[in-house]
Amino acid sequence: MTRKRRAPGTGTIERMPSGLYRPRLPDRGPRLDPCATYEEAERLLNAAIVARATGQSTPVDGMTLAAWGTKVLETRELQGIRSARTDYSRWRVHVEPWHCATWPLASISRAHVQEWLDVMLTKRAAPGRGHDKKRHARKAEKLSRITVQNTLNLLRVVLQAAVERGHIDENPAAGVKLPRDTGATHEPWTYLTPEEQKAILEADAPLELRLMVAFAIGTGMRQGEQWNLRLRDVDKDAGRITIRFGSAGKPPKNGKIRRIPILPLTKWALDQWLPILKTRPNEHGLVWPLASGARRGKGKAPHGWEELLAAAGIVAEQRHDGRPVRWHDLRHTCASSLVAGWWGRAWRLEEVRDMLGHSSVTVTERYAHMAESVLEAAASETFGNPTLIPPLSPPDSRNPLFLAAPPARIELATNGLGNRCSIH
Repeated sequence: MTRKRRAPGTGTIERMPSGLYRPRLPDRGPRLDPCATYEEAERLLNAAIVARATGQSTPVDGMTLAAWGTKVLETRELQGIRSARTDYSRWRVHVEPWHCATWPLASISRAHVQEWLDVMLTKRAAPGRGHDKKRHARKAEKLSRITVQNTLNLLRVVLQAAVERGHIDENPAAGVKLPRDTGATHEPWTYLTPEEQKAILEADAPLELRLMVAFAIGTGMRQGEQWNLRLRDVDKDAGRITIRFGSAGKPPKNGKIRRIPILPLTKWALDQWLPILKTRPNEHGLVWPLASGARRGKGKAPHGWEELLAAAGIVAEQRHDGRPVRWHDLRHTCASSLVAGWWGRAWRLEEVRDMLGHSSVTVTERYAHMAESVLEAAASETFGNPTLIPPLSPPDSRNPLFLAAPPARIELATNGLGNRCSIH
């Protein structure tokens, strides 16, 4: 093993045969966990020295949050977790710059995590990260609430893994939650109304694109799930689609295979699309390959999406919520239509959860307000049983329900409070 020299009394960093770097505390102190780079080992060693000098307890092997987070993310990637790449990005942008990331795990408290969350809630998003560049030029937007929540969840997962491996006794992020969002005036997503759905499917645009849109709305599939759906997983005879992949060779977001029914809109799209598909190259056996037969790239709407919206007259400023429509909002359109009963019977939230592959019904509850229209329609169609409703007498001066004017005085139950509860 070779060593890089450090100043006397500041410990050492050894290069191991595996290529990793193992730091060691001064005065032949304990060796710490190996790190992927010299710089990471140096940060770990410096943090451990500071912790020992200030009397802080040093965790097992002096592991820092940054070093441990890297190990956890590497493990998640090897396990094939679909969101691993996104998790890496969130970790590098929002956690590694945190000053506590260079501290030993045991030095981080719940108060520290809460302080980090407070900063996240005021943090501005960098341009180009899913935000309108023109709007960003005028005023930088705050991170979306879902970004903050997802990053907090990731931090919680990393720290829980440290608990399970014995590095720390308790998860300091376990009880930290986002404050209730009392200032929201609209949902952070949108959906196509029935009129907009009709307009986009009948717009003057290429048939293939409109069929892709119809399929996305009718299935509620995530974009990666739709682009990686195989022909063999579409069973028209059984009226069922099996969703196995969220990206090339990787499982869906929640890691589970799910089976969804083929609804009428989906059947209409398949009936027109599959005969066209047979005339094209399709090396991967996909339902929605590119014209060349190659697999579609993730994260981008198909070519012509903006033009299709314009042809359908779907303009943000003229919509019900003033929001632009993204491709992912077709998934929200499916869920909203099912909950609102726009396509027939209104679905229960549990049924929509299973259709969309949500991890829990809590995620599906974002669509609960769509059921208000169902309640209104149900109320308007509810006439009751006439035999149960007693006939009303004609207006009579002896019947207080038909007095022309309200009584001069209404006495309420006073519960011992006397006349202070009367209304004059």
